[in-house]
Amino acid sequence: MAQTAAPELTRQQRDLLSALVTAVERAPAAASGDDDHAWLLHVLRASDGSHYVAFSITPRAHAMPDGPLIIYVRLATAATPGVMTTTERSVVREWLAGSRTDPRLLPRRGIAIGEMPPMGAGAIGARGAASVGSADLQVMGLERERARQRREDEERRRRAELEGTSANKSDRLPFEDFEVGLPASFRDGTSAIQRALTAGPGTYDLSVAWTEASQPAAKAQVHVARRILQLAPAAAEFGLSSVVVADRIGVREIPYSSLEQRAHPYTIGATEILPSRDTVFTPNERMSVAFQIVNPAPSPGGKPDVVVNMRIVRVAGARDELVASLTPLTYNAATLPADFDVRAGHPLIAAMSAPLATVRRGEYRLLITAEDRVAGAVISTNAPFTVVGTAASLLAEAPALAPRFNPADVLQAPIVTILVDHLAPANPTPALAKSLQSARSGRFADLLVEEPVAPAEQGVRTALTGLALLSLGDLGAIAQFERALGLQAASGPVRFLLGAARALQNRDPDAISAWRSARDTGPLAPIVNRLLAEAYLRQKDYQNAADALTATGVTAEDAELTRTFAATRIALGRGAEAVAALDRLLARDPGHLEARWLLLHALYSDLVKGNQEHRDRFLAEAQRYIDAKGPHAGLAAEWSAVTRQRPTSP
Repeated sequence: MAQTAAPELTRQQRDLLSALVTAVERAPAAASGDDDHAWLLHVLRASDGSHYVAFSITPRAHAMPDGPLIIYVRLATAATPGVMTTTERSVVREWLAGSRTDPRLLPRRGIAIGEMPPMGAGAIGARGAASVGSADLQVMGLERERARQRREDEERRRRAELEGTSANKSDRLPFEDFEVGLPASFRDGTSAIQRALTAGPGTYDLSVAWTEASQPAAKAQVHVARRILQLAPAAAEFGLSSVVVADRIGVREIPYSSLEQRAHPYTIGATEILPSRDTVFTPNERMSVAFQIVNPAPSPGGKPDVVVNMRIVRVAGARDELVASLTPLTYNAATLPADFDVRAGHPLIAAMSAPLATVRRGEYRLLITAEDRVAGAVISTNAPFTVVGTAASLLAEAPALAPRFNPADVLQAPIVTILVDHLAPANPTPALAKSLQSARSGRFADLLVEEPVAPAEQGVRTALTGLALLSLGDLGAIAQFERALGLQAASGPVRFLLGAARALQNRDPDAISAWRSARDTGPLAPIVNRLLAEAYLRQKDYQNAADALTATGVTAEDAELTRTFAATRIALGRGAEAVAALDRLLARDPGHLEARWLLLHALYSDLVKGNQEHRDRFLAEAQRYIDAKGPHAGLAAEWSAVTRQRPTSP
């Protein structure tokens, strides 16, 4: 493909570029690690075997101008103590001094500087037959043969350099590039400098300099980022490149030209990758990864046969917990384009995107295993990432508003007394009177010893046996209560107990049906209404849960009823009503931690919806709950932290 002409630089831009080159030359040598700018660096393989290094720099806030930049990238061989090195010359400086050749168009390792190379294994052309004919044709054939031999010699020399068996004796810098253009940006809007370079193995000093493109050179504020870059010799074995953790991976209809590619180093052919600024995600995001499969063995038709398996594991101390196994990726003759051929240097890029909605907060690793079925080789790597909560996802981690049903709630002495009074006939026989007294006294085990009673009392006695089984958590109570109803025992108290047994069985719809039938048993109505509200809450039927308590007077003296009332209002998004009821309860009982937690829940729910009116009160109440060592203090601290970080919204 013909190289498109590089854009001309104005005199002012040439002066700025000269200032950048001078700043790099005068800057101190790179340390062993990164400087104080944030770097992302990914190493892939070019078709000629060289390394393709895509990188992003997120400068310090004051070091990134708002408008277009002029950028200069230099790769220099790092000095080794005690080893004499060749002084490397800058073709960019020579061009600025008057050289006619634009360094952006100089060939390096078989590609134009700044051009995104095809990825994958390179191929050396097959030897052709010499022509036979006239003397002129024989001379031309001889020249072609000599040219071919020179190309093969150059290829052998180049591959020896890439494999680290021979040193590059060039006196030019291994890589230089420059451009005028706008900075790149990550998905969150953070500006960055994104570039790419190609190089063979070695230890290098990578320098990137930039400045605002519109200012005079004399007033230019130049910024320089430097780091050490170590590239291993190219290997012929099956392998994987760096894993690019991305916010998005898409497909372009038209690939970038070689010069356009300069500003889009993470676009590989038609595959467009938006790298993630970090590896921290929230549950409402997707995590995407892309990586190159290096040196897959070709089948006779040039197609690879590679299967990639990926698993997400949660890092739990010294061990990993499997979270998910993703659908395998297969690359073979059945899945690749008809003209794909690894022998021609076609790239084999694997890409995957997965939602994180069901992944709870924590540290994770994506385990990647690739199997080359042609070569019988397997290679593995991993990509760590973190899932953190948003304001909304942290709210979703709150314990359920409705408590699990506890049979002890319906076996309290005042409730049992009401039940027994409504079950008892006017003149019970001595045997039944004894059983009724055992029930009133809470001696439920005694009820399992049945003494004969009058036939008319069989329904009551059966209900008391069911009460004894319920106290033990024995679901055989259900059959006893249903039999008692068939024996004409008082419907209200028996259906109340049947509802309790159904709730213990986790069959809330049946419990609701039974409790609605028991609602008319006068003194039991407030208790039934609370149980109904909690059952509706467990069913996420929030409106019926709220309606169950509308006819009941909620007072601070009844803590359980107040708690349930507040929960129904929180579920309906009516936080102000919940807060008012809980404030009355807490004024009476400041140490009621369950009520204090619901107060936090109500206040935080309003913050998540965007109502910042009670932000300060929420923070104060959260700290009070944390100081009291409430059972959900950890989550309260998370809510408090996300509220302090930024205005709380989903």
